[in-house]
Amino acid sequence: MMPVTTSLADKLAFDVQSADAMRAKARAGDAETLRSTAREFEAMVVNMMMKTMRQTRFDDPENELFGGQALQMYRDMLDQQWSRKVTEGRGFGMADMLMRQFSAQQAKPTAGEGAVPQADAEPSAYRLDQVPRTKPAPDMATESGAPAPAVELPEAARQFMQRLRPHADAAAQRLGVPAEYVLAHAALESGWGQREIKRADGGPSYNLFGIKAGQGWQGEAAQVQTTEYQYGLPVKKQEAFRAYGGYAEAFDDYARLLERRYAGAIGQADALAFSNGLQQAGYASDPRYGEKLSRLIGQLT
Repeated sequence: MMPVTTSLADKLAFDVQSADAMRAKARAGDAETLRSTAREFEAMVVNMMMKTMRQTRFDDPENELFGGQALQMYRDMLDQQWSRKVTEGRGFGMADMLMRQFSAQQAKPTAGEGAVPQADAEPSAYRLDQVPRTKPAPDMATESGAPAPAVELPEAARQFMQRLRPHADAAAQRLGVPAEYVLAHAALESGWGQREIKRADGGPSYNLFGIKAGQGWQGEAAQVQTTEYQYGLPVKKQEAFRAYGGYAEAFDDYARLLERRYAGAIGQADALAFSNGLQQAGYASDPRYGEKLSRLIGQLT
């Protein structure tokens, strides 16, 4: 039987499950923790390189004498071990560069109240926290008659919500959640409609929720580059996404998808519970997806 040790360097799996875990370690401040975090990051990168190289092959896997899932599992475990061993010495220099960056960041003065640290900065597509939090008058409402949001929205965001609210109302009624939850989800995925997925000819796909075209999808699809998270790190990939005939069809398919696969988000009156219900069921690979969505919902309600 293979001996098992508890040494960090000898474990068969990475301790770091996401970039958030490494960020938390880096904030601890002491030099030893920073160096350990930098080496873990470098090991993760090396492991990703090895996995990519493993996928490049010129033989037919079906003709292998020995193979299958068991062999693949042991190969992955071996690659993880090699990734750790390579970075125990001088490695590729990435850990040293990260250490210099960590040290430089610690030397900077702490950001003032209300400032967003650069490491935590989010894309402006859903950062309504930069908009002054001016509460509207109690009797103020949107043109559709719905309650006004908790912040004054930029004009583009206001038009986005006004244009899509009837569709969001219909989906929200089916899902048992406030319409703002649905609108916030569409805004997060599409950047308030500014990053809506386009067809090959440049036409709109009406896909505001980033729903992929899986094997069971019988409709049209649009191929676009997207960001997925592997080992907590963002990776660019080409994916196929569903394309619809209009927003009504898109919101109807969104509600149907949640009803079928995301029971944890259905009927949730709490924004965080709704957001975490989506993330925990695998709606997105971003480890901070639930946090981002619930934050945006809080700015609209």
